[in-house]
Amino acid sequence: MLYGIAFFIFSVFYIPTLIFKGKLHKDFLERFGIYSDAKEEALRRTKEVIWIEAVSVGEVALCKSFIPLLKREHPERSIVLSTITRTGNDLARKLFSGDAVVIYFPLDFSYIARRVIRKIHPKFYIMIETEIWPNVLTELRYMRVPSILINGRISDRSFGKYRLVRGFLSRVLKNIAVFCMQSDADAGRIMSLGAASDRVKVTGNMKFDADLVISDKSAAGVKELFGFKTGDEIFVAGSTHGGEEETVVSVYKELTKSFPDLKLVIAPRHVERAPEVENIVKRLGLEAVRMPRERDRSSSGPDLRGPSAPPGVLIIDAIGYLNEAYSIAEIVFVGGSLIPHGGQNPIEPAVFGKPVIFGPYMFNFKAVTSALLKGSGALQVKDQKEFLLKADQLLKDKELRATFGRNARNIISENRGATSRNLEAIKGLIND
Repeated sequence: MLYGIAFFIFSVFYIPTLIFKGKLHKDFLERFGIYSDAKEEALRRTKEVIWIEAVSVGEVALCKSFIPLLKREHPERSIVLSTITRTGNDLARKLFSGDAVVIYFPLDFSYIARRVIRKIHPKFYIMIETEIWPNVLTELRYMRVPSILINGRISDRSFGKYRLVRGFLSRVLKNIAVFCMQSDADAGRIMSLGAASDRVKVTGNMKFDADLVISDKSAAGVKELFGFKTGDEIFVAGSTHGGEEETVVSVYKELTKSFPDLKLVIAPRHVERAPEVENIVKRLGLEAVRMPRERDRSSSGPDLRGPSAPPGVLIIDAIGYLNEAYSIAEIVFVGGSLIPHGGQNPIEPAVFGKPVIFGPYMFNFKAVTSALLKGSGALQVKDQKEFLLKADQLLKDKELRATFGRNARNIISENRGATSRNLEAIKGLIND
């Protein structure tokens, strides 16, 4: 009851905030269980449904390895994939429009959850990375639909908050049939919050299994795509957040004194920040160009350069190009780590065998960070001065870059397999 009241109060402020920020998109009614005629028909055609909740881009990316395995093991089942963020929904439709019905996740009110569950009529519900919605889970239990958590993790910050409501949360966790957690620490935390020990399994981190969309172009072809010359050296700052671009650009300016052919690619975590990032670059005395958001990857429209090649800084403001940027990088900085955000995923550049640099705040990726640092596959810096020093060392020493990149790729390979283990852990439920 108290949760319902609190969520209602949150929603009263949440929706006007979306309107104010211009994020109340045309498909937002799906969060109330109201769908277009075409989507209603698509949901009616589904059978033996597995409903997967993947909140945003990161969770959707994990589905690139999980959904194909699921379809191979259970070709008779339909998949409904739900997201909360618009960017996550865009990526889900791009990747899985032929394999799943993609919808927005319902607001967590009992009556809305009940309506959506009846429309989806799932046999199973799978949530990725501990996104726990009490009313949805309760309604699923009433309808005898098993709920499964995969790739579960509980950050330090979340654990502190969860402990404050342990009594309430322990009742909610009784609605979950299986908890597939990333590590022993995550398993211990979920059990301390009330999960039954016989339902908890440690299966590893699915992020190590990420299947990247790798361009079939040569390195020279990818550079041409971005408007760079073959001899240009590329410094990529991926998934940056506000408060980081000033540091990145300042480091880049210093590096160009020794490396005049160095180019900087910035991919803000939220693409709508691209104009803000462009203003930061200009304020620091450099020119920048932005990747046109309206350009379709499959089209033969104008290339990314516009009238001329990037003067030094290229800002990516379109989803789906970051991996291509990583593929041609000499060095990569992973964002969300110079500020207390907790870091973004360092696995993607590591898969490409690139030396990775990140800041002191990587608490959202503790296991990955520890493995990369222990195996000399990444460098952690505490401030701008150290960032510049480490980047300069890597750019000056090609063999050092190759060693760090090789180590990074090997570490990722050694830790793969969590996706298969998750599928094995839930096989009994799905096969019943």
